[in-house]
Amino acid sequence: MKALVFDAGPVISLTTNNLLYLLEGLRQKFNGQFIIVGGVKRELVDKPLQTRRFKLEALQVQSLIEKKTLTVLEDEKVRSLANKLLDIANSILLAHDHPITIVQRGEIESLACALIYKANAVVADERITRTLIENPEGLKRLMEKRLHQPLKLNKAALHEFQEQTRHIKIIRSIELITIAFELGLLNDLIVGIPNARRELLESALWGAKMNGCSVSEEEINKIIKIQKF
Repeated sequence: MKALVFDAGPVISLTTNNLLYLLEGLRQKFNGQFIIVGGVKRELVDKPLQTRRFKLEALQVQSLIEKKTLTVLEDEKVRSLANKLLDIANSILLAHDHPITIVQRGEIESLACALIYKANAVVADERITRTLIENPEGLKRLMEKRLHQPLKLNKAALHEFQEQTRHIKIIRSIELITIAFELGLLNDLIVGIPNARRELLESALWGAKMNGCSVSEEEINKIIKIQKF
């Protein structure tokens, strides 16, 4: 199917930056499905609805589900593959000969869903998930830096994970925001200030970065530089 599978992070980022409405316009232009797996739906909606702090955000996401902008997919085949991938991924790195947890179930379910349904891409902002897919050799350095300790690499597990996931493409919320900007979906936010279009794109990209999207300042500057304002 023609589909993008969303991890929780990009949806949270868009919601926090009051840009969740962009998904409807993007889905129409994409002419395919925007999917979240059951584990991500529970993270975005079910659990936050039990709180006061994040209930409003959960209601916004639920609204998109009810409008069919986001399609919730519950599939035993996805859960089964996710179990396998989760076991492999969380045995790739060891601290003092004990495996360490590097990814969570929702992230892995999204990857499993993309594999089973041959989705066009997974939308994920978390750096570890992207590194695991795009630069697995760099994962050890990244986690050693985060954990401030040397780690051991299980090369067999890494190779198996690579073989399972090598066809997955990852995109981030900043790519979605940039596409939305180019399509004119952000035009209602253009106001009467100098360099308004540039300021709008820059603020949206930095908003995504400040809310968890793994993107460097250099990347943001490069995106802005190639735009025709």
